[in-house]
Amino acid sequence: MIANKLYQWSKKIIWLLLVSPINNYAQSAKATDPGYASRIWYDKPSVNWNEALPIGNGRMGAMIYGGVATEHIQLNEQTLWSGAPRNWNNPDAKKYLPLVRNAALKGDYKKADSLSRFMQGPYTESYLPMADIFINYTGINDSSSYSRELNLDSAINKILFSSAQTGHTRLAFASFPDQVIVMLHSGNKKGAISFTALLSSKLHYSVQRIAGNHIVLKGKCPMHVEPVYLWRLTPEQAIQYAGEKNGEGMNFEIHLLIKNEGGRINADDKSIMVENADAATFIISAATSYNGYDKSPGLSGKDPSVDANKWLTAAKGKSFSQLLQRHLRDYQPLFRRFSINLGESNNKKLTTDARLKKMDNYTDPELVATIVQYGRYILIAGSRPGGQPVNLKGIWNDRLRPEYSSNWCIDHDAQMFYYAVETTNLSEMHEPFLQFIADLADNGKKTASINYGMHGWCAHHNSDVWRQSGPVGGWGGGNPHWATWNMSGPWLSNHLFEHYLFTGDKIFLKEKAWPVMKGAAEFCLDWLIEDMKGKLISVPSVSPENTFITEKGDTAQISVNTTSDIALIKELFKNCIQTLDILNTEEVFSQRIKDAMAKLLPYSIGSKGQLLEWANEWKAVDPSHRHLSHLYPVFPGSEISPATPSLSEAAKIALTLREKTNCSWGFAWKAACWARLGEADSAWQTWQYQLRWVDPKSTSSVNNYGLFPNLFNSDGRDVIMNGNGCATAVMAEMLIQSHTGAIELLPALPKLFPAGKVKGLKTRGGFRVDLEWANSQLKEANIYSDLGNDCRLRANTKPDVWQDDKKIKVTMRDKNVYSFKTIKGIKYHLHLAQH
Repeated sequence: MIANKLYQWSKKIIWLLLVSPINNYAQSAKATDPGYASRIWYDKPSVNWNEALPIGNGRMGAMIYGGVATEHIQLNEQTLWSGAPRNWNNPDAKKYLPLVRNAALKGDYKKADSLSRFMQGPYTESYLPMADIFINYTGINDSSSYSRELNLDSAINKILFSSAQTGHTRLAFASFPDQVIVMLHSGNKKGAISFTALLSSKLHYSVQRIAGNHIVLKGKCPMHVEPVYLWRLTPEQAIQYAGEKNGEGMNFEIHLLIKNEGGRINADDKSIMVENADAATFIISAATSYNGYDKSPGLSGKDPSVDANKWLTAAKGKSFSQLLQRHLRDYQPLFRRFSINLGESNNKKLTTDARLKKMDNYTDPELVATIVQYGRYILIAGSRPGGQPVNLKGIWNDRLRPEYSSNWCIDHDAQMFYYAVETTNLSEMHEPFLQFIADLADNGKKTASINYGMHGWCAHHNSDVWRQSGPVGGWGGGNPHWATWNMSGPWLSNHLFEHYLFTGDKIFLKEKAWPVMKGAAEFCLDWLIEDMKGKLISVPSVSPENTFITEKGDTAQISVNTTSDIALIKELFKNCIQTLDILNTEEVFSQRIKDAMAKLLPYSIGSKGQLLEWANEWKAVDPSHRHLSHLYPVFPGSEISPATPSLSEAAKIALTLREKTNCSWGFAWKAACWARLGEADSAWQTWQYQLRWVDPKSTSSVNNYGLFPNLFNSDGRDVIMNGNGCATAVMAEMLIQSHTGAIELLPALPKLFPAGKVKGLKTRGGFRVDLEWANSQLKEANIYSDLGNDCRLRANTKPDVWQDDKKIKVTMRDKNVYSFKTIKGIKYHLHLAQH
């Protein structure tokens, strides 16, 4: 009796030390954060990967299924890819370029398509799943009072249930400071935890025992994996391992160590067995032989055991509570920089999937706010400084041949993840993508020279961890409207310049951004050719991934001077000129860009007043195509806005003619365009098509656009998570815009959110902004100056601005643009008269 009482008291102490802090953090967030809508939860285990919940520390990711008798944890590591650096450039492309140009200029577009196939190179490599942990529990056959959740505010996965009158708690998080994944499985009765934990992998692997509570999985990746859309290939053809003597292919290790509280523990060469424990703490460490994008991971790779052992050794010496506190101290300051409250929900007692199902008939403001925060959560979990950028599936993937190789599609998809990274106050998470761009530019110099005989650098439709810059397509098998596209340099360069605009970091601009921007501009200057009237045009030119129908009824993909090419090159040139003015250097090069920019053709306008996608008024084979590349100058570009009324109207007509869109993230892109144009209702009506429930077991791509129960973006039947990042950007653009050189507050606020609060928005020029609105009108705004720049505001009435109790002088700079001087580190209170 005495022993049992002592045990019960010890369990309470364990609960207070280990589990209670999580609940306390959640409650304190609810009390202090007006945007608290960060818990997604479910009342049953996941049926598959599309319901499992993600955690990540920027490098390692895990999908937690939440099973009762058997738990499944699927593991990833962001550098685990097939292949190695290789020669993807095509010297023959230089020979075929004038032939393709000549055909396109003569209007023989189908011939241009055919010839362009000789300019292609190999497909990229694939992002791979690392391993799986299966935990088979003894004595748990059923459950009641089941719940599983992911708390975005703490980045902790929690599962609660009862079985045989015993309460079970399972907690998991991925720690950035300790570089491990940590799980605690406990019960509220003595000796309630018994299980066998097994490590396995879909790749070539072996498992060995290190100690009685420690096993390690050693694995080998293929030297090449073909894309899944080459579906006629056999598994042996598609997934190619090197021979034993070759050594090529990534090596990796995963360490699983379990610390038991009470009971017994033992291990063999494939699993760890725990019997009658009170609780068990799992520590998972992993590493690969990746040694940089320019080195073979099999022949010149790092020893993965060094880092995996280092991180495990450091973590196992800490208690669960210590690991938890270190994780929270790292994660929460990042997540809590930004908060959003769009109003109370009528469905707050329902599970997240049930709420999502009801979004067709009821706009759930808390769920919308959660979806906005979810995009930020994914960036913190998958894009930490010093690592890789998030790919098409974030850092989570369970397939050997994942959708689109789970690579970086740089004709828009990779960029989408990062459209809100600066605006929603996660600037550091941009760094992996910015470094990726710099690496790509380095490889792209060879591609520009070998494939085109040109200066500078270029890259094409997609890339991989080896920074493939050459065109893809399998040496002729790819559609020209994506395999031929080589304008990623201007698009990616804009991310570098945007980072400067938000941070004001001139050292970054000079040393990191400008060399990349200049190289992209040098390529474009060489790429452009003069037409019969002395104007500069882009040939061959495509509108990414779209096909047109000529006046003769022919379908083709390559043409001359598409709108997206003009827009991308114009923006790059404009940014280069502005950069050289800021840095006060390279006047000759600046003048060369100005001269070229003056020779670019204006955009083409169609018979209905619409901004055309191609230079001619051709119809698209798919009038609802997901790509809106011709609307780049609206979003994410900055050339077209309500301040350019004629082009703005042309863009609105083009958006209207686009009908819907044929994928989920397409709705987000289109909605962001409407928001940039100040059309709040159109933005919401478009975006709501993305905010719909998709059956996690669906095997059809027909009309399955929306979000899976775990809120991953569905691209039909598959997960393509770029739409999660773009969803965050949609709301950011509705609430604040600064791309025209002035800050505009609530530029496209939907009527469905008449009252709300947002804190921590960022703008170009180095300002942080908090907003509160009621009755669809701005109620209060605070502007924090991080750089001390003059603050410019776009408003219909002159604002009143205070620093503490002192009213600040406000000057009218232009029609509806007002400015005031700021001091670095000072908060300014803003009042705008209602109108």
